[in-house]
Amino acid sequence: MATYILTALNGSSEAVDSAVSANVTKENSHKIESGKWLLSSQLPTSKDLADTLGLGDVVTFLIAPIRGYHGRARPDIWEWLASKSNA
Repeated sequence: MATYILTALNGSSEAVDSAVSANVTKENSHKIESGKWLLSSQLPTSKDLADTLGLGDVVTFLIAPIRGYHGRARPDIWEWLASKSNA
């Protein structure tokens, strides 16, 4: 499984939140805040994930694979990332 971060851009938070809620299980998604998600997927590329979410050419967003991480955040974020890196 690959782990990705998805961030809505230019006011597209609502559309991104709806796309994730409709297309990704709760087990494979973790909402950081509106429009910002951690996602776990069998799909091999960020483009494949965007296509599966149905974000298309109208919604502005960024999806990037997570290959490592560092920072300060709520404990639930670190716990979710750790659970996916051990899966």
